[in-house]
Amino acid sequence: MNQSAATNEERRVTSRKASPSNLRLYCPQLNLTRCRPLNLSTRGAFLDSVPEHAYVGRRVQLVFSVAEASAIKLIRVWAVVVHLSNEGIGFGFTHKYRTARTANN
Repeated sequence: MNQSAATNEERRVTSRKASPSNLRLYCPQLNLTRCRPLNLSTRGAFLDSVPEHAYVGRRVQLVFSVAEASAIKLIRVWAVVVHLSNEGIGFGFTHKYRTARTANN
């Protein structure tokens, strides 16, 4: 198999989805606040931001914030930076997630 064909093959197991407009992502280790992921899947997320302290293999905690009718739902997940380019940063989720609800003020 030719190498250029191998690099263009899709390795994705699950399909990417555009992230909902009410979803925001925080990552304290990379100084990311109120970012909106470009796309989201069950295995990861992609942002069009390139934080300066990011490197492939770095383990980080991501906090997703979802605004609902009367509350904000927080979803915390551990992830690893799996892709880094001029277009953005890709995270691969590594563990199960925790959720919490906070009242809207």
